[in-house]
Amino acid sequence: VHLGSRLVTDVSGGERQRAVIARALTQVPQVLLLDEPTAFLDLHHQLDIARILRRLNRERGLTVILVSHDLNLASQYCDQLMMLHHGTIMEVGSPRDVLRPDLLESVYGCQVLVDRHPQSGLPRVSLPV
Repeated sequence: VHLGSRLVTDVSGGERQRAVIARALTQVPQVLLLDEPTAFLDLHHQLDIARILRRLNRERGLTVILVSHDLNLASQYCDQLMMLHHGTIMEVGSPRDVLRPDLLESVYGCQVLVDRHPQSGLPRVSLPV
C-alpha cells in the first residue's frame, strides 16, 4: 500500500521486487514463474514472500516455479528442487534428495556442510570456516 503512490523509479530494488510479485499475483495465475524472487530483500521480506508463495500453492493450487541461489530458503519452502550445473540437470527431487554434500560440492566446487534445520528437519547448507 505504501508503494501505491510512488513511481517505480523511486523505490528500492527490494520494493520493486515485491511490487512485481504483487502485480503478478493480481492476475490470478495458475502458474507463477519467478527468477530470484527474494533477491534484494531483507530477511523479513524474504520470509514473507516465501510464506505467501507456499500458502498460495497449498490453498489455491498455484504452481510456483522459481530460480534461486538461496539453497536454504529453497529447502524450507520448495517441495521439489532441480539442481542445474552449466545448463545440465544434475538432480531432481525433494530437498533431502538434492541437497547432498557430494552433489553440492560437485556443482559448486567447494566443500559444504549439510545438516538438518532444528525446527523442520529439512536440509540446511552452510560453508565451513
